[in-house]
Amino acid sequence: MGLIINSEISKQFLLEEDAVQGFKKAVANNQQQLALRVLTEIIDTFMEAFDLLIETDDDSTTKEEVVEPKAEEVKEEKKPAAKKADLKEEKIQTEEK
Repeated sequence: MGLIINSEISKQFLLEEDAVQGFKKAVANNQQQLALRVLTEIIDTFMEAFDLLIETDDDSTTKEEVVEPKAEEVKEEKKPAAKKADLKEEKIQTEEK
């Protein structure tokens, strides 16, 4: 089963609902102008489908992702800073030795 594209021109002049079959029939009957009109409908249908795909793709890539910091970074930020008094004690202890 293939892709079926409905065509009013193909239905009206060639009695084919499927535009691709209508196009083939017009070419076989050497009706170039009619074949080109049906082909234009086929191309328009493909362009609409591509536009929808491109819009959908653009929407999914523009979403911003929320990035959470890694656990290691959070632990480093939460470490308490050394107090001045603790630093003085360490300095005194190292001087005594």
